[in-house]
Amino acid sequence: MTEAVDGPLKNLTHDALLFNIHDLVLLMSASQYLLLAALLFFTRRPAIRSTYLLVGLLLASAVRYLDTLLIWSDPLRQLILEWNPNLLLLGSFSYWLIGPLLYAYVLSVLYRQTRFRWYHGLHLLPAVLATLMMLSQYHWRPAAEQVALMRELDFIWSSLMSHTVTLWHLSVIGYGGYCLLLLWHYRRQLQERYANVEVSERRWLAWIILGFVLIASWQLGVHLTAEYMPAHLANLTGVASNYLNFVFVNSLVFISIRYTHLFSGLPERAPGTDAEPYKPEQVRRVEALMTERRPYLDSTVSLESLARQLSLPERTLSRILNQHFGKNFFEFINGYRVERAKQLLIDPDHSARTILEIMADAGFTSKSTFNAIFKKHVGQTPSQYRKRSLEAG
Repeated sequence: MTEAVDGPLKNLTHDALLFNIHDLVLLMSASQYLLLAALLFFTRRPAIRSTYLLVGLLLASAVRYLDTLLIWSDPLRQLILEWNPNLLLLGSFSYWLIGPLLYAYVLSVLYRQTRFRWYHGLHLLPAVLATLMMLSQYHWRPAAEQVALMRELDFIWSSLMSHTVTLWHLSVIGYGGYCLLLLWHYRRQLQERYANVEVSERRWLAWIILGFVLIASWQLGVHLTAEYMPAHLANLTGVASNYLNFVFVNSLVFISIRYTHLFSGLPERAPGTDAEPYKPEQVRRVEALMTERRPYLDSTVSLESLARQLSLPERTLSRILNQHFGKNFFEFINGYRVERAKQLLIDPDHSARTILEIMADAGFTSKSTFNAIFKKHVGQTPSQYRKRSLEAG
């Protein structure tokens, strides 16, 4: 016996209430964003600014995909239209938050002392304007008009929404592109402060940025070309972006567990060029320290630690390296390490040692970096250098 159903559910069959596989992918993606945000918020103690920004980015992404699910799942949309049409498009503001939050997160990760000032709030202006537009064009209309606009998605297909969607995707792509530029500058600055930069390079951060950029680019491409495709192909390419996002959010789970605890970032300002002129005596102190105490053998040596040993300001030391020696910190330290490795490679007392053991003794931590720098300085790989030196001897 079937019980009578009243209210907004009465016009829906049992089959109509079931999610299809594409809806489930959207639902699982949104759920994973929410779960990851909760885990970061409650388990990263003491939480730092970058954690809060990442939580905000994840929440905005979750709201975005929940909003997408409610709009494009026909059974859900019809149910909501009968219950409360205002629930549709409530999450549209989140689309405009992803780009600014991604930018703020990247900035806070790369530069640990970044100060956010009042004018950074201007990045939220598009979200405010989009919200006002959505209120005036949809939410403040009578319920009957809302139902008419969204029953067959006429509002979504309007030129206003088409332009809005295009601009939103361009916003994410633009912010993502600028974040990649920040990361490129950051990696150059690393070489001014660190000799072993492999762990600090933030490759995982590049993946996060590229993930948002690639998904937005795919969706923008589908949005701009769908009307020129056969219907089945347009639908297929559109749904594919949901699966790309599902893969991406799963990769974020792995990244958050493995990598986001590494390295505390650079100071907001890199070593400047406005320090007082260095003195010849300071240059001699640098040369004496490198010869006598060989700090380059310490794999954790940094501009900060070397300046502390020399009792010099970091900016003064950086100026000496750049102007007197014509090298950044990375090149300066690793030049000494290559010379040490060359000595060990041709020393008969170390002939039984492996290349990796010699690499570690010289202060390197990455085989690929060691090989690349050694070949740049010597013109041969470490193995070739050792072999030819033994043959010549």
